[in-house]
Amino acid sequence: MDLRAELEKILHDVGPENIWRSVYDNENVLLAHGIAEMSDARPQDISTVDFQGKTVLDLGCNFGFYSFLAKRLGAKKVVGVDIDDQVIKGCQLLKAMHAVKDVYFYTADLVNPNLHGPFDIGMLINYIGRNQVRKPITKVLDAVERVSLSTMIISLAYSYNIDKHLDGHAENLIRRYSPVYIRDGELHLIEFVHDYFRDNWSMSVISPEYEKLNDKRTLLFTRK
Repeated sequence: MDLRAELEKILHDVGPENIWRSVYDNENVLLAHGIAEMSDARPQDISTVDFQGKTVLDLGCNFGFYSFLAKRLGAKKVVGVDIDDQVIKGCQLLKAMHAVKDVYFYTADLVNPNLHGPFDIGMLINYIGRNQVRKPITKVLDAVERVSLSTMIISLAYSYNIDKHLDGHAENLIRRYSPVYIRDGELHLIEFVHDYFRDNWSMSVISPEYEKLNDKRTLLFTRK
C-alpha cells in the first residue's frame, strides 16, 4: 500500500468528526475536510509568534497541522503528541509524504506526555472546547505550562453560555471554576485562564476580537 492509500484508510477509520484541520497530500490535493472553525488559531495569527530556532511541543496535535506550521515558521525541532495511535500514524505518513525533517510524532497522554523537555514553546490548539470545559481543564493547563520554557499558545473561547453551550448545571461549574467566573449565565473562560497563569505569565490575544463570545481566541503567553 502506498503512503497516500494508507493515509486515506486512516482518515476513513478515524472518521470526519475527529479531523480538526483539513488534510492535504504533497500535491496539495484535499484528502479530508477539517471540522474546526477557521477562526480558531488562524495560521496568520500563529505566524506572528517567533518560532525561529525554537523547540516546540504541540499537545493534542491531531493530524499535525500546527506541528508542520511551526516547522515552516522556522522551529528547530517540533514534537507533536496525541492520544490516538491511528492519528499519530497518519501524522507520520504525512511527514514522509511531505519529506519534512525535525518533526516527530508520538502517541502520549496529554496530561503526562512523559517526553524529553522542556520546550521553548508549548501549544494547546483546537483542544479546549465545550466537552473539555465541562471537565476540570486545569490538568491540561498544568501540562502545557510544565513543558513550556518561555512561550505558550492556547486557543479557547472567551466565554460560554451555561444553558446554551454547557447543558446547564451551574453548580458543577462553580465547583470547578469558582463563582468568580460564573456571571450572568456565562462561564468566563479566558478570564479564568488569565488568572490561573497570571503569577508567572503575561497574556495577550493575537487573534481578531470576534463578535461571538464562544468563538475561540488565540492566546499568547510569555513567561515573566
